[in-house]
Amino acid sequence: MPRFTAIDLFSGAGGISLGLHAAGFDVLLANDWDVASARSYRRNFPKTPFIEEDIRKVSGRRILAKAKAAPREVDLLVGGPPCQGFSIIGARVVHDERNDLFRDFLRIGEALKPRCMVIENVTGLATLAQGAIMREILDGFRQLGYTAGFAELLAAQYGVPQMRWRMVFVGFRKDLSIEPSMGFPKPTHGSRGIGELIPNCTIPAGDMNGFITTREAIGDLPPVGPGKLVPEYTGRPRSAYQHEMRSGLTTELYNHYAPKLSPKNMARISALKEGQDWRDLPRELLPEGMRRALRKDHTRRYSRMTWSGVPRSIITRFRDPKSGEYTHPEQDRTISIREAARIQSFPDRFAFEGSYSEQYDQVGNAVPPKLAAAIALEVKRCLEGTATYRLKNAFARRPSISQARFAFDAF
Repeated sequence: MPRFTAIDLFSGAGGISLGLHAAGFDVLLANDWDVASARSYRRNFPKTPFIEEDIRKVSGRRILAKAKAAPREVDLLVGGPPCQGFSIIGARVVHDERNDLFRDFLRIGEALKPRCMVIENVTGLATLAQGAIMREILDGFRQLGYTAGFAELLAAQYGVPQMRWRMVFVGFRKDLSIEPSMGFPKPTHGSRGIGELIPNCTIPAGDMNGFITTREAIGDLPPVGPGKLVPEYTGRPRSAYQHEMRSGLTTELYNHYAPKLSPKNMARISALKEGQDWRDLPRELLPEGMRRALRKDHTRRYSRMTWSGVPRSIITRFRDPKSGEYTHPEQDRTISIREAARIQSFPDRFAFEGSYSEQYDQVGNAVPPKLAAAIALEVKRCLEGTATYRLKNAFARRPSISQARFAFDAF
């Protein structure tokens, strides 16, 4: 069997690396500048060389030397440049310096000349600056001699219990003659294809059949109070997903800490039943700024999750009930760090280091390992010549983000 290799840039705590390992890749090196993320990465991947430094100060030559590789030898260069400047959550700043970090990814790619390059980011990237950054990324791939394809992938369609969409770019070195419509994994959960379910639109319940629910994802984890940590399991796993997440562990339970809440927030979430949100709160419990909001506003602030539903996208502020649907279906608290990690598809054996605040950030910023594994496995199949899935028009329902508009290479 050939040995497939990868390098993980902007690795964070290691969500992509975990997926790479699951897909059969040897991770030769990882890089991130964040101190807490580096601690988590080293704890979970002690044998993987790690460069803890700002990517802007790291040369391709240094990466090759530390990875013990030569140009054109690495199979896959993958990374998710920080997305805060692109995200539709919060301020979207065109000149945010974080918007430029994809250029450093491409700079490293030019030095390494891997067989394949993959960039993962938020879907808001497509509309920032009227698509200018999107076009620059695609042009960067082409200028380095790579095909360029892109698609929005929904994590729930790949076994992640979460309605999380990500923009994914896949480029193969042109000498490999792999078409730009290749390298995108066929969905394994649900009945819809890539691009048939789109963000910010109501999705019929039938289209979510087969997705992993909240109960299937976290229903076995023990009760925990706000501001408390529970270090051991108290029950047995009851779903296939729970069995998978608990593999290799006996009684120990890492990071099952529930954020401490203010008395006002405790009163608010205590007044809500499963599936209810701020619109169901008495006016006197609403924050002053929300008392003037129309009750038809569909923001999901202070929303309790439902056991039968599919969790929403995890963000770094999942500890704050006003940030969205992050309140436990039954217990009067927001979800714990371990519950959020489960929803991101991190197995329970993966332990996060750092302060609680740093752990929230690591989990919220991570690429779901199961999504990363699906992408890596399809890339490997392409490199082996065994791929069977070809991307069609992934933006048929979103003509403003069409391949034609961004000069997509060809299908």
